[in-house]
Amino acid sequence: MPILVQGTKGPSMSIRSAILSSLLLMAAISLAFAEDQPTTTTPPPEEPQWTEFQSPERGFAVSFPGTPKVTSAPVEGQNPLLQHDFQVNVGEDVYTVVVFEYPAGKAPNPPDTDFYVKLVNAYAKGSESRLRKRGPATIAGHSGFEAIADDGKGKLNHLVDVVPAGDRIYMLATAGPKNHATGDDAERFRDSFRLLGEPPPSQSAADPPAQ
Repeated sequence: MPILVQGTKGPSMSIRSAILSSLLLMAAISLAFAEDQPTTTTPPPEEPQWTEFQSPERGFAVSFPGTPKVTSAPVEGQNPLLQHDFQVNVGEDVYTVVVFEYPAGKAPNPPDTDFYVKLVNAYAKGSESRLRKRGPATIAGHSGFEAIADDGKGKLNHLVDVVPAGDRIYMLATAGPKNHATGDDAERFRDSFRLLGEPPPSQSAADPPAQ
């Protein structure tokens, strides 16, 4: 059923299909890394170099442990909703920023709890994981939503944050081995996110996700 926001249809299915298209790929890549463990003769990987990446066209900056692969495409069946993916894979970890770009005035503003819940539920289904925590959070000084999910095999741990901003919805998603979601690298990724034109964030998500 579509989400109605201020008299405008905000189709939840469009978000669902967008999430599935990008994050099934992320989950597949993560699982491949998890199953392909390095042998004792493999030298340890070099420490990743975190640097700030900026996308003026999409209005955000974030620290990535490498150069992101960037893809853009209309969401199938939901034109003119656009999806822009920025992804870095490092060992068993995956870091992704997904930007959903709506036509002017058509984005949920502000999104309600039902919108966020459907969004993170779609992520969980697409990545074959189960939500462990979810709830309101402050990300980059903006009211948003945060969730933690685990896959059924206990191999992958996901941290997902959603930040609305005007005609865009930003989703930060990172996945890695057990306890990754509460680890230093996942928190560094989340806390480094900012909207361009605003000062760098000075603190982490202020409100922990609810049970």
